[in-house]
Amino acid sequence: MNACIWKGNRIKNVYHCYNCGAEGNMLTLYCELKGITGPDCYKIAYREIRERLARGGYSSNQAYNIRKPSVAEADPADSIKRNQVYSELLKLLQLTEQHRLLLRERGLSEEAIERFRFCSTPIYGTEALARKLLLKDLSLSGVPGFYLNSRGNWDIAFGKNYSGYLCPVPDIEGNLIGFQIRLDVPVHDRKYVWLSSAGREKGVSSNSPAAFFGNPYDTSVCVTDGVLKGLIAHEFSGRTFIGNPGVNNYKGLELLLAALAKNGVKEVIDYYDMDRQMKINCDHNDKSCDKCDLEGKVGAVCPNKKRKRTEIRKGSNRLYALCQEQSIRYRRKQWDLDTDGSWAGNFKGIDDYWKPYVERQRRELKYL
Repeated sequence: MNACIWKGNRIKNVYHCYNCGAEGNMLTLYCELKGITGPDCYKIAYREIRERLARGGYSSNQAYNIRKPSVAEADPADSIKRNQVYSELLKLLQLTEQHRLLLRERGLSEEAIERFRFCSTPIYGTEALARKLLLKDLSLSGVPGFYLNSRGNWDIAFGKNYSGYLCPVPDIEGNLIGFQIRLDVPVHDRKYVWLSSAGREKGVSSNSPAAFFGNPYDTSVCVTDGVLKGLIAHEFSGRTFIGNPGVNNYKGLELLLAALAKNGVKEVIDYYDMDRQMKINCDHNDKSCDKCDLEGKVGAVCPNKKRKRTEIRKGSNRLYALCQEQSIRYRRKQWDLDTDGSWAGNFKGIDDYWKPYVERQRRELKYL
């Protein structure tokens, strides 16, 4: 599970269980533990907590004493400032041939790779990069990824553990507001991490923004899970795409949909991965099978598959609810299905599904 008390030098007090999908804030958790239900459950929980604190609080084995981080984080920079700093940073970086090959394997053309300004992350010389940006009269304070190191100098949160390539995250106005790093070696099963300096002196969190690719005044906008996936799907189709960094990422998605509603968007198309149609029977073929004791049990349900399917279905339902709040029509797309309506297991993402068609079109155009 994940419990976040502090983020970006602000109190968050939220939790999320990756096993059962339970999530919420401190009042939600209190109600669950105490069995408080009904329309006034949060008011009751709040009143009970205040009364208990007034009587001396909770004993040490019932609550933790959470202290505010000792570092002084910076106030987040606006999108224009981020764009200026990140654009100049990309001019100082290169893309390795290894990473170029990986992007080509994903279906991107050389022209697209250059246009989206993909670059590899440096392992050494990060302080020197920051110094070069300062010499361009750029302020690095409040830009995610930049911070003051132990020597009191501006630095960038790259390094050996974050080796990979940068995936750009533009906003609805085309400003470059952040990066995800596609890691060469996943960390704790995570392929992507944010360029962030949260928890460091004068650092700041990325806040996991959703990426926007296309025309901000399109009447129809597509949504998929993943920044890079949204970029590739936009490049393949020419359609306007939102690359949501995760199906549980609601804040960035909500902000984008609110802005698009003002621009006149009429329809949102859900292109989340086909995990939502995944069969959840135990076939002892999951990455967590070494911890599983269900092998040979007829009709057993794989808890890991069930969790994945539940998560993405909750993400789709949340997207639907956000569309309703903005009076935007919602449609859900499906592909690669078996005769029984389950995912056939060939193409999980919409970029995987479209890739063969795009490659065939490129071959045909080449011989015309």
